Amino acid sequence: MAATHLKELRAVFPPSDMVGSNEAIELQTRAVLALLLDDASKSFEESELTTNPQQCPNCDREVNNPRSPYCSDECRETAAFVRQFRNAVNEAAFVNPDKQAALGQKLWYVLGGGYPCRDALVPDKVRQKVLEREGNKCQECGAKATTIDHSGSG
Repeated sequence: MAATHLKELRAVFPPSDMVGSNEAIELQTRAVLALLLDDASKSFEESELTTNPQQCPNCDREVNNPRSPYCSDECRETAAFVRQFRNAVNEAAFVNPDKQAALGQKLWYVLGGGYPCRDALVPDKVRQKVLEREGNKCQECGAKATTIDHSGSG
């Protein structure tokens, strides 16, 4: 991929320093993609595919699952995101802010941070009530709760 094409792509994203700021969550989900383009030349290089079916094509760890080439759900999700990202670049879909937000949410999920747009839909007052109702503890592991993902539905 030509460096000029990457510069053009980079120009359609909000700056990466918006991630974690007080800006609208939609801008933050789009800005997280700018982090990928900061060093995109390595991401788009052709890599040698593994020919060993016992080796994960994403991380090279051993695979013991005959139904999947990936060693874990995380590797499968990461590989799916990379395919979606490459398709968006090849189809020039990045000019669409909705596509940027969707890919940004997916990247946030892959990185382990969840979907921030979903969290933004729950008012702080409601979130606090749910945490108090559950005794401020995670319903799966018993640790101190910081989110409401593992709360009972009532």
